[in-house]
Amino acid sequence: MEKTNFKFLRVPVALAVSTVSVLACGLSFETVAQNINVYSAAELQAALRNASAGDEIVVYPGSYIGQKGEANSGSSPAHFYSDKSGTASNPIVLKSYAKSDKQTLQGDNVDSGYILYLTGDHWRIKDLKFKTAQKGIMLEGANYNLIDNVEVSDIGAEAVHFRQSSSHNKLTNCYIHNTGKRVGKEGFGEGVYVGTHNGHESATLDPSNYNLIGGCTIGPNVTAETFDVKSGTKGTVIESNNLSGKGIIGTSGNPAADSFIDLKGTDVIVRYNKMDWQDDNNLAHAIFTYQEHRASNIYENEFTLKSSSPIFKILEETVHAKNNSRLDNGTKVVEADYQLNKMDDQLDNSIEQPYQGPYSCFDELTNGCGSALSGTSPEDPEEPTDPNDGSTPTDPSGCDSTVSVSWNTKTEVTLAGATCVDFGQDLSGENLQFWDSDANSSCDFRGSVSSINGSGSLDITSNYVSVSSFSGTLLQLVANNGCDYIKVRAY
Repeated sequence: MEKTNFKFLRVPVALAVSTVSVLACGLSFETVAQNINVYSAAELQAALRNASAGDEIVVYPGSYIGQKGEANSGSSPAHFYSDKSGTASNPIVLKSYAKSDKQTLQGDNVDSGYILYLTGDHWRIKDLKFKTAQKGIMLEGANYNLIDNVEVSDIGAEAVHFRQSSSHNKLTNCYIHNTGKRVGKEGFGEGVYVGTHNGHESATLDPSNYNLIGGCTIGPNVTAETFDVKSGTKGTVIESNNLSGKGIIGTSGNPAADSFIDLKGTDVIVRYNKMDWQDDNNLAHAIFTYQEHRASNIYENEFTLKSSSPIFKILEETVHAKNNSRLDNGTKVVEADYQLNKMDDQLDNSIEQPYQGPYSCFDELTNGCGSALSGTSPEDPEEPTDPNDGSTPTDPSGCDSTVSVSWNTKTEVTLAGATCVDFGQDLSGENLQFWDSDANSSCDFRGSVSSINGSGSLDITSNYVSVSSFSGTLLQLVANNGCDYIKVRAY
């Protein structure tokens, strides 16, 4: 039987155009799935429930107050929910139509429900706002997702939660404020919650590992800790965030909350953050390590605290602290002198991870987001110096020529030696794609890509690559196989 190609146009809400081939019964099928435009909460719920790898769900101006329940969102606690997954090369994208007109996904009150509940992998969620539910963004068993340039506010409990083995996720350039809005439950209003609460146990409870939060502004009026990292988690990275203590509940709440960061997990990295108590006396210390804590590298942070307050309260070792500074007149490092035995000034290189900044901040903020920090990785000889970690940009003088490409347009590029591609706007938090050329099929580009005026690098070894870890506007492409043709897009 001759093989026949069929093309199905899958249109859950609006036109979609990308192809994924499936073989069945000797036939070759191509499903179509890309741009899905939504204009209402019901349309968005349907798009999320039926999403496929490669879909791009674009939220146009409209009303997005989601109704909970299996018949509406597909999940009883969720206003908006998806259990679908993309892939590393074909993530599912959820975003507003325009950064300048971010759409707000809402619940109906601060006492119940999750605004966005995700149990799938490989999503890119950006340029949206979330408000008015008990919990903001909830990830359960969700991995390799990027949440970027979002605002989460007016939440009954915690704003963003990674739990039930949710690992390798990134939350970047976010703005979180006004949490803990449930009356009498202010002690549960964390900004970012990693892991699962189950009292204070040393056993591994929830391996939600290697999640990163960077470039976020958290506070004011976050009633509990800006970060709560639970027992059983490993490798959480907290970097280049701007944290406000104004509005924290203190010891009058149940549970009490009187620090910026509570650490119960292990191998945590806390670096380049700016923490300011903003004259709130309920903020007793900056970082509290509980008895479940095992190891953290805490360095290059700036603190503005009440002058009599310590930076650390340490119940369990070991805090590896280096090059932290205070902008107030205080000198107290730990709450009690005996706690000095639970810390040292030598970083543990075995738990270090590459820096993922610099970060651009939530784009509607005019100040903040760690702007007083350098925004670059530490110039510390003890830090790992992996040449592929994206922290060392290529010298601009290496460009033989520069090609300008339009934003959100697949563009064929012909290289001339070490060619630079200029996208015209910053790539921080954006998607970047590379394909083999369609116009020139004589060869397939294989080589390196690196940022000239920001950070990020990768080796292209296949016919398609998608990443979201670059910053800057200018990339250099260098072929290692003599092929000068490639197709690129940033969006």
